[in-house]
Amino acid sequence: MCGRATLTVPGAEIAAMFDVDAIDVGPPRFNLAPTQPLLTVRAGGDRRELAFVRWGLIPWWAKAEEAKKIGSRCVQARSETAPTSPAYRDAFKKHRCLVVVDGFYEWQSLPDGKRVPFHVRRADGRPFAIAGLYDRWRTDGTVPANAGDRVESGAVLTTRARGELAAVHDRMPLVLVPDTWDTWLRAAPDEARALLKDGDDDLVVIPVSTWVNDVKHDDAACVAPEER
Repeated sequence: MCGRATLTVPGAEIAAMFDVDAIDVGPPRFNLAPTQPLLTVRAGGDRRELAFVRWGLIPWWAKAEEAKKIGSRCVQARSETAPTSPAYRDAFKKHRCLVVVDGFYEWQSLPDGKRVPFHVRRADGRPFAIAGLYDRWRTDGTVPANAGDRVESGAVLTTRARGELAAVHDRMPLVLVPDTWDTWLRAAPDEARALLKDGDDDLVVIPVSTWVNDVKHDDAACVAPEER
């Protein structure tokens, strides 16, 4: 689930919503996919900051020959196991982030074997935050972080589907409401872990066409509603 996402709102709106300094977020994205840049919010110093990471988390300890394979598997982290999973536990302790999107896609499996897509977003179209993790991997295997070429990569956390989305898929991203953002970013791991039980399900689920199935399609046709 949530292997594709959208981020189409202007950077100024994102900066205002998350109380961060604006950065260039690039053109609207209608079909974000793994290996591409995800926009994240981090704790920063005195205030939050925006940063892009590669979608598909590569743990700091990964060997060069296995990094690509691990990253392709670590696109989504189950909230039930992320705090203790070898791939995510260090990131959970030190590198929690908010993944900024204004929608994501889920596919429903039909009895005839076909899979049909849905775009999931807020009713008002505004961006929202998915609980995320990121890590820093050095291509030459050295430590500390400022040694060697550094790749920053991340994953989204998932939870059981609730609300309208439960009829489409059994899992969904862990969407965090604004008053939990600072706890997720800055609190001790035990406090952050308490947020893994429930997320925001105040989302609308809209049928869209299979145009979005092709990752090369990245235009407004991906989110155009389709009658079913």
